[in-house]
Parts: sequence; C-alpha cells; structure tokens
Amino acid sequence: MSDDPLETPRLRAVEAFPVRQDGQQLIALRDPAGYAQTVVLLPPAAVEVVRHFDGRHSLVDIQAELMRRFGELVPRADIERLVAALDEQGFLDSPRFAARRRSVDEAFLAAPTRPAAHAGGAYAADPEALRRSLDAFFADADGPGPVRRDAAPAAPPVAGIIAPHIDFHRGGPAYAWAYRDLGERCPADVFVIFGTCHAGMPDPFALTRKDYETPFGPVRAIGWRRSTSGPTIAACWFARCGPRASRWSTASRGSSAWARA
Repeated sequence: MSDDPLETPRLRAVEAFPVRQDGQQLIALRDPAGYAQTVVLLPPAAVEVVRHFDGRHSLVDIQAELMRRFGELVPRADIERLVAALDEQGFLDSPRFAARRRSVDEAFLAAPTRPAAHAGGAYAADPEALRRSLDAFFADADGPGPVRRDAAPAAPPVAGIIAPHIDFHRGGPAYAWAYRDLGERCPADVFVIFGTCHAGMPDPFALTRKDYETPFGPVRAIGWRRSTSGPTIAACWFARCGPRASRWSTASRGSSAWARA
C-alpha cells in the first residue's frame, strides 16, 4: 500500500447537509471548526465517491466498489481530481491540512485578543447599529421591555441564567428575557460564562486568557490559576470554533474549580 495519504483519502469530521440549487439536489460540506473557509457542494455522483473517503479504501478500492454498485468504471483521474479539490479546500485529513491547521493555530496564539468572529455577520460590527438591534430585542412585542437600570434591585438576586443558543434574528427577544433579569437583579462584576462550541474538542472544556474583542470594545478576561481544592477540569488551550465561534448560552456567578490569580 502506498504511503501517500491521498491514496487512501480520509474526509475530516465535517458537517454534511442537503441543499437544493438550480433544481438539483446536492450535499454541502462545511467545516464547523472553521479551518476550511468554504462550503463545498457535491452532486450525487461525487457523494458516492466521497462516502468511501474513510482512510481505509484506496483509490483502486473505491473504483472497485463503484464498479460493483453501478456497473461502471470511474476513471482514476476523476477520483484524483476530486481528492485534490477537497484537499486544497481543507476537507481531507492530510499533511496539507495539518500545515493549514498549524498556521491557523499559530496565528490565534500570536494574536493579543480573541477576534469578534461574527461581527458584521450574525450581528452588526458598528457599535451604534448593534446597540439599536439589541435594544429592539427588548422592545419587541415578544420581549420583556427595557432594562430598568435605575430600579431598586429585586429579590432574590440572580445567581445565574440559562439563555438560548440560537441565532439572534430568531431568538433575540428570548435572550432579552434572560438578560433583563441579569441587568436588574445581579450586582456582580465578574462572571463565569459557559458557551457551546460548534466543533468537537479532545477535552470537555476549553479556556483562554485572551480578552474578547466586541464592537463595544474588548471584554477583559481575568487571569486564572488552577485551584487545588476543586474538582479536576480537563481543559484544552483553544476551542477554535473558528469563524463560527461560540455564542454564550450560560452565565453564572459564584465559585468554580478555577480561582482568580
């Protein structure tokens, strides 16, 4: 067997979902980790080839499988072109992708802050435009009304909230209900925030010491040291959710297994 990994191509763990374009049913491939920036559309014939990109089937094996199923020999050159195209876009587990991932990770490590990956997409990059859209979530017919910042704190105080994890344009008023209570009934100035990630990680949690860029300015991440009194938390240095960085879904005030430095 050849030592060339592209001789036995392996598709990375990416999302696959159906789309319809120009009357044709296609399968779209998207990288939730964000290393591959494009969405690849595969016609049905290409899907039948790519389904064998498991790192075990060689190109000859794939030809044989397709011949057995469809009674037609797919030229090796056609499969090689498909392999090359997917590898170029970062969808195959290969030395080329390893170099791409290393470059992206090193750039993240070198950056002084964590960029606002969704600014200008999922929400406005201009601070005034973003403020207006956030205010609109509270004023919406399904929203709770504005935050009463001058109101006397209601009892009991909020110790934590669970907010939806959904696109703002779909769930904005639902976010507003949670965060109005946080604004009116929580005097804390430091928060422990848990967010979901669109990409899988080797460990259950990921932490970063980087400040978070936002259209309103950076949000400072306080320094942390590992506590010797709390339970062990396995942590990955980087939850790259790439350009699909996580939107916060849970905020809690109080103790954790990590203590302030």
